[in-house]
Amino acid sequence: MTDFHKDNILDTIELDFETDPCLDINEGEARSASEDVATRAAFTGLLGSAPGCSTFIVDGLSQQLIHQMNLIVPDALVSFDDLKVNLGDAAYPFVQPPAKEGLHKAIQERGISMTVNSAYRTIAQQLLLFRWGRGCGYSIVAAPGRSNHQSGLAIDIQDHNGWKPFLERQGWRWLGPSDPPHFDYVGAGKKDLRSTAMSAIQKLWNKNHPTSKIDEDGDYGPDTESALTKSPVMGFAIAPWDEQPRLLRLSRPMMRGSDVVKLQQKLNVGADGVFGPNTAKAVREFQQAQGLSADGMVGPNTWGKLA
Repeated sequence: MTDFHKDNILDTIELDFETDPCLDINEGEARSASEDVATRAAFTGLLGSAPGCSTFIVDGLSQQLIHQMNLIVPDALVSFDDLKVNLGDAAYPFVQPPAKEGLHKAIQERGISMTVNSAYRTIAQQLLLFRWGRGCGYSIVAAPGRSNHQSGLAIDIQDHNGWKPFLERQGWRWLGPSDPPHFDYVGAGKKDLRSTAMSAIQKLWNKNHPTSKIDEDGDYGPDTESALTKSPVMGFAIAPWDEQPRLLRLSRPMMRGSDVVKLQQKLNVGADGVFGPNTAKAVREFQQAQGLSADGMVGPNTWGKLA
């Protein structure tokens, strides 16, 4: 088995990722976030036909992929939206646990908010960028499975010069002037999660297509690419949280999916499938009425009262 297919990597081994034109992608995502709102809202088709230039159009599927990865490797990716950060429109605030610890210490030391334009990028997002390419103003984009943003060890930030000394003291390395916003975590405890990302789409596909399964080999081959292209941008009907529920809460980006719809139906609030402020308010009110801690987070205790 080659390094590409390992999920446990020695800290002394450099991961052979490719770089993307991060500054161009960050600017393109920000620009498209306002331009493509109506397009994203109206499109419910397959990834291979997704229009526009904002990868947020595949948000539903991306959230399923991240949750599925964490079922394969517990805490493979952890959210850092609880840190002092401002997030770009298409930024998923997920990194590997040691990378989050380094990020937390850097932010704590500097004492101001960090603006993060990009962090973890799912293979669904990467395939869109790879296919859209120059049509959206992005030059050479790494193929799915090859981008450093699929490592769970990468962030793109604003004010890179200001943050550089703080991040470097905590195991983060600046990529350099060729890609100014980009930092990679190179400290201890990192893993290569690329095969986990591939296994996630393979497992999701097979759960939803029992008569046309593909190999769950953790490799990005033609069958995996075909399955990804044919995947619904809103996510699959059989979701990974059907196997193991996720903790629902108000987050950035906002959680969406069938579990949110189920919650909203039980609370008798608008069932749009997005855990927004109104849903959080309804959760807190329900918890208070049931004598639970009114923290707005939906775990086993709250679900038990909702049953």
